[in-house]
Amino acid sequence: MPQDQNSHSANGNGGGSSGTKAHPMTTIARHAYITKTPLWEQRDMLSRKNGPHATVYMINGDRYLGEWFANKKQGNGTYFYNETGSIYEGEWANDQRNGFGTFATPIQTPQVPVDPTTYPPPSRSSSPGNCSLLTSDDPNNPANKNNSNNNSTEAKKKKKKKESSSQEGLLLRKVYAGQWKNDKRDGRGTYFYEDGSWYEGLWMEDQKEGWGRMNYVDGSVYDGEWHKEMRHGQGVLLEPSGDRYEGMWLDDQKEGPGKYIYKAKRQLYEGEWSRGLPKCGTLIDLPPLPGQMPKKYPIPEIKLADPATVLENQREEIRDMRMVRMMASEQ
Repeated sequence: MPQDQNSHSANGNGGGSSGTKAHPMTTIARHAYITKTPLWEQRDMLSRKNGPHATVYMINGDRYLGEWFANKKQGNGTYFYNETGSIYEGEWANDQRNGFGTFATPIQTPQVPVDPTTYPPPSRSSSPGNCSLLTSDDPNNPANKNNSNNNSTEAKKKKKKKESSSQEGLLLRKVYAGQWKNDKRDGRGTYFYEDGSWYEGLWMEDQKEGWGRMNYVDGSVYDGEWHKEMRHGQGVLLEPSGDRYEGMWLDDQKEGPGKYIYKAKRQLYEGEWSRGLPKCGTLIDLPPLPGQMPKKYPIPEIKLADPATVLENQREEIRDMRMVRMMASEQ
């Protein structure tokens, strides 16, 4: 019997330990359903500009009127540059000029110099003798010194109002109209120069890059490739005299094979060019236009035994010199 009791007690203890499951520890998050944004974050979100907005004044005096997103200029808007008086009107993205836009600057009018002998300062009025009368506008008048602080504040307000009104009434000159990328001219656009010439074509990072057409103030027109603001590649130049060049360009100069038509002489040069000058090639007379008489002194016939070989040898020499010059410029 004692053995049965011991075994029963052992089984009972064992059954109790195996049958009872330990509950896992649970943490109760009080007010977990309440989500409250801090007050400073709420005010910061309210202060951020989104969508169309009234005129925003910058620290440096610039102004912006247009659309916003996440406190950045995004969409369509107009930006007024206080220092230069320039205006940009167009598309924005990520606080930068992106998309299509127009940039204009004020037209500067020449100031006429004032002769001090003809127009004396009106602060003092002369009187007979060696004395002078103090006027109400004279800063040396003691009566005006007491009101200097009040007048200075009013003068500043009037000056600021005058500057804003004068900026709005300025005559503007369109400088660029086209595509922008990351605050730079990039894509297709037209640039109007101050001397009257204008360029229409491709841009990359504020420089003419790719195919474009340049209309110069003297009447000449270049239509061709550009690289880093210079004529580079294949292009056609039409001069005011009617002469025409078709060929290759390098560093803003005629370089390589090209043709030049002399309108008045009715002649055609075809050959190699180097640094803007013809080096070796053939010059022929063009047939006369309808109604024109044949030339009295045409170009004489070449009497060389092998003119093609002479030209080819000269071309090889010019090409070698060009290659050496290009490799030296890249270093």
